[in-house]
Amino acid sequence: MDKLQQQGVLLTDHDLDEKSVVVVGDIHGCAWGLRKLLTEVIHTGCQIVFVGDLIDRGEDGRSVIRIVRSICEDPLSWGFTAATCLMGNHERMALDAYMGVDFPLWMQNGGRLEDFTHLCDTKGWGWLNGLPLWYLHDKKVSWGDEELKLLVTHGSVLPGVPLEDQDPNTLYWDRKIRGYSKEHLTVHGHTICKEGLPLEYNSPTGRVLRLDTGSYFTGVITAVAFREVQ
Repeated sequence: MDKLQQQGVLLTDHDLDEKSVVVVGDIHGCAWGLRKLLTEVIHTGCQIVFVGDLIDRGEDGRSVIRIVRSICEDPLSWGFTAATCLMGNHERMALDAYMGVDFPLWMQNGGRLEDFTHLCDTKGWGWLNGLPLWYLHDKKVSWGDEELKLLVTHGSVLPGVPLEDQDPNTLYWDRKIRGYSKEHLTVHGHTICKEGLPLEYNSPTGRVLRLDTGSYFTGVITAVAFREVQ
């Protein structure tokens, strides 16, 4: 992809500070778009969450891993209050390939040997394997005229099932539109919003926001900033 076509788009209705939570959609090796996005959020004191799928398909997963890992390991040096990156299905496939489970499956889904080599050279597999499967913010955030609990997973979630008891395959592979509860805003990546804009759903079990704007073919990495209310 021509780097000039890549965009990092931040959607927000407020100035960022330590009460802001920025959730970043799938990146898929689009390091140029990530860098453009970061120019809008670094050194604001905000909290940042990556939904996963840092690698594969795009041409520079190595730089994406290096940047996101650095942010997560030392958020203060980037001007963030806190940083989290979730495990996406592509991180899971890469780990499985590394462990000899199904290397062909990873390659068929956009796996890149450059990313594999980088993770070996930088001893990054342990970091990748330690990525959490979900993120639950400790304060409510405002969304429209509501105050909701913010839950982020890569794929989907089963309503009413304690997060620690969720099937990992649901959290990073499932594409079903299901809110976790009426008290939550559930944010996902994984399923592409082909128009290049996030999509919101009011499911029977709560509100859902999808942020995967198809970075590796639209060139758009999208992030949304939420504001803490308590």
